[in-house]
Amino acid sequence: MNPTAIRWLPRIAAILFTLFISLFAGDTGEGEARMMDLLMHLLPTLFCALIIVLAWQREWLGAVVFLALFVFYAWWAWDHLQWVLLIGSPMLLIAGLYGWAWVVRKRSVG
Repeated sequence: MNPTAIRWLPRIAAILFTLFISLFAGDTGEGEARMMDLLMHLLPTLFCALIIVLAWQREWLGAVVFLALFVFYAWWAWDHLQWVLLIGSPMLLIAGLYGWAWVVRKRSVG
């Protein structure tokens, strides 16, 4: 596979995942509490966006953080297997893609 495509795969997947989890912010209340609820629901989105920015040149960081997020989320939502599959599986896939991109880049550089 083309190294450029491998480099872009984790970034595109992470951006799509971030957009996906931002959809959950639509589940906010009404009235005065709406803005605080919206902020609370957007915190995971903001965190993922920060990780994408930090891992842009450091694929290993994206692999480690998304793997840690998967492990934490799988542990936290263990009673809800469908949640782990729907939200956790993409995090695991993204961690693998970042790891793959990191290995390919290390081989091409050195």
